[in-house]
Amino acid sequence: MRKILLTLFAMALVVAFTAPAYAADFKMTGLYQVRGSSNNVNADGNDDADDKDNYLEALIRPRFTAKSGAVTAVWEPEFARPHSGFKDSGRQGVGVNRWIIDFAIPGSALRMQWGKNDYTSPDKEIYDGGGSHRYPGVGVYGKLSKNMSLSMFYAKKSEDASETNADVEDYYASVSIKVSPTLTISPWAANTRDGADDGYNYSFLALNAKGKVGIFSIDASGVVQDGELSPGMDQSGWALLVRTSASLGKLKLMGNLTMLSGDDDPNDNESSEFAFPHNNTSGWLMGSHIMSSKRWDSINNDLKNTTLVGNARSKNPAHNFNGAVVVEGVGEYALSKTLSLGGGVSIYNSAESHPGANMDTSKEFGTEINAGFKWKIHPRTELRAVGAVLLRGDYGRAQGDPEPDDGWAVSWRLRHSF
Repeated sequence: MRKILLTLFAMALVVAFTAPAYAADFKMTGLYQVRGSSNNVNADGNDDADDKDNYLEALIRPRFTAKSGAVTAVWEPEFARPHSGFKDSGRQGVGVNRWIIDFAIPGSALRMQWGKNDYTSPDKEIYDGGGSHRYPGVGVYGKLSKNMSLSMFYAKKSEDASETNADVEDYYASVSIKVSPTLTISPWAANTRDGADDGYNYSFLALNAKGKVGIFSIDASGVVQDGELSPGMDQSGWALLVRTSASLGKLKLMGNLTMLSGDDDPNDNESSEFAFPHNNTSGWLMGSHIMSSKRWDSINNDLKNTTLVGNARSKNPAHNFNGAVVVEGVGEYALSKTLSLGGGVSIYNSAESHPGANMDTSKEFGTEINAGFKWKIHPRTELRAVGAVLLRGDYGRAQGDPEPDDGWAVSWRLRHSF
């Protein structure tokens, strides 16, 4: 009921802003898309096991935006349905993907935002921009001075109305400093917590740097964390994310390094494996194709996923990685204004050996090779498709078992924007 009332309130605000034509500007945009995939990523390394996955979904997402003076209101419903006979995506058939009320704070250059939206860290991977943090919340952002800006938010994933007050919440604050025209640094701190008796409570302290020199650009983040994963179980870990790119005319080259700490002693009372917000059920790491069978937002390296950690958001072929060390190289070439080809290589390794008993000591999960295309059929209509193979290593193989079988995946997406 609470969610329904919030949705109706957001709709009422949109109507209030748009009803008097002289007082507000109103527009409708959005997208319609159909996407599908088939894969057998062989998480278990066994070709004979029935773990293939076929997926097909149609989705329409209109967005209604109203502006009145310094106030902006957005309402974005979503209608999605998997095709009969295919794997259900788990997405609600009809719902609200996003709603926002955004307004200026009087006497300052800051703005306040309230609503269900993406609340992100500068890297958009720890606290991500892909919907994992699209929860109701409130944020403050904007300029503090010419070279300094502020970003703060409080978001609530779920609310418990009982006396235990077991809410699942995030607190975040960041200051971005423009050191030079080509370098910006952003220190940030955050806390993620579950108020249940057996819940978690740990914090992040991080530094993000974005820079550009000539044709080269870099986006790097270092993150440390500390707190409790559960009562009696301490949480500590670290992450290093380095994203680089270079543009050479029609050719774009990208190189990425992802390092997440692992747990070198599963028998103590401390987990040193890096944990994303909400006990690994959020976060959206940049990665390649085969490790994420549900989302493909570009040909290759812009395919983001959460599958390097034990994440409940998607079917995870690497769900028991003990930390991660991933090295990726990607290229994309524009054959014309409407057609681009791309491909890449990603090497996946666990940071530590598998914690299970009688497991192979190898840290190599496998090497992915992928290729695809992006075709702009019409200025507002685009088809993307990608295929990949995964050459499996021995990580996760029990001693004495045969060598793991390789995996594969293909995906496509047809999207029309309006």
